[in-house]
Amino acid sequence: MTDTEPTLAELAAASGLEPRTIRSWVAQGLLPGPRSRGPGARYPADALKRLLAIRGMRDRLGMPLAAIRQELLVATPEQLRVHAGRAADLVPEPRELASAPSSALDYLRGLRERREPTPAAGVALPPPPRAGEGPPPRSPQRQGSLALPTAGFEALELHLAQARREPPRKVRAEEWLRIPIAPDVELAVRGRLDAEQRARLERCADLIRDILLGSSS
Repeated sequence: MTDTEPTLAELAAASGLEPRTIRSWVAQGLLPGPRSRGPGARYPADALKRLLAIRGMRDRLGMPLAAIRQELLVATPEQLRVHAGRAADLVPEPRELASAPSSALDYLRGLRERREPTPAAGVALPPPPRAGEGPPPRSPQRQGSLALPTAGFEALELHLAQARREPPRKVRAEEWLRIPIAPDVELAVRGRLDAEQRARLERCADLIRDILLGSSS
């Protein structure tokens, strides 16, 4: 792989790093990015050696990424080879989870499933409800004709679901005073102001403008 341009999957397999780690290092400027886009994008031929050198410095020497970035700027090819050799016998990173919860409700359901007890040897769980039957009865609080759970994950799920169905609030019209200071800077104040307050803000804006633009008065 040293003479060819590897893909992200090939880099991950050869280095023992997860693709998310490699992408993060590319985003932070530690590793050159791919030469093209898409699943089959190719990285520079020396990307693996640089990747192993970064891992060797991080996992063997305990260097933070900021210090590794400085080292990469001055390291010779021989020094990079030595750093890469430190990663030769490192175990692979933990694999990414197959899927992440898509919402808070999914996360809570996953927690509840992990908290449900497993039956001990010789103990049978109650049979699941038949078709057309509801869940086992609880001791819920009643609101009108609907039974609502009072606590636990079910209650939190219900509150989250109700909050998600609330219509968006209407934004009230508000009065703003905006005073330009520089082409991309302005002083913005919300609320109604009288003439004296506006004059004070204008003087503040002039002072800020003088400081930013280096004017002297």
